[in-house]
Amino acid sequence: MPFDSTLGGSESTSYDSVETADAVFANSLNNAAWTALTTEQKQVALMASTTALEALTYLGDRCSPSKDDADKPQALQWPRSGGVCKGITSSCSSIPLPIEQACAFLALDLHNNPNSLIPIGPGPVPEQGPVQTQKLGEMSVTYFNPADQGSKVDPGAPIVLQKWPYLVDLMSCWLSGTYGSSKLLWRVRS
Repeated sequence: MPFDSTLGGSESTSYDSVETADAVFANSLNNAAWTALTTEQKQVALMASTTALEALTYLGDRCSPSKDDADKPQALQWPRSGGVCKGITSSCSSIPLPIEQACAFLALDLHNNPNSLIPIGPGPVPEQGPVQTQKLGEMSVTYFNPADQGSKVDPGAPIVLQKWPYLVDLMSCWLSGTYGSSKLLWRVRS
């Protein structure tokens, strides 16, 4: 399928255009890694990221019909209308910045590890999981036990949120369902 980032398009394959993703990375610590990719690599990564994010449930309603063909629905879940997050109401004329950022950041993660969403089966357990606590005075770091990783994100959450829990904080209240909005954030922070 060819790359198509038409907002609300009937054949769109990405939430972000390459230009949008470039702008997201322009002010990030990963800008050099992103700009090192070719345009084609960026497009493939953005399509893979969008496909993964399509597994999630979001606030609001999918806009319809598509902007480029009144006889067809839009291909992707974004843009949406009627969702409210931190005082911002989603509309059919744009995609909220946190969703664009999630798409771009996940695209680079997937480019760097293209098989990360493919279940490979049991294997060796890593020696340490993500950081659980850090302390500056007397410098201390505590890691989550990798065997307990599933408890940090609702086990019913889509695999993309289990593999990249930062997406929950990034997209926060745009997510809905048992893994979204306040339910998952409450579990993560409690």
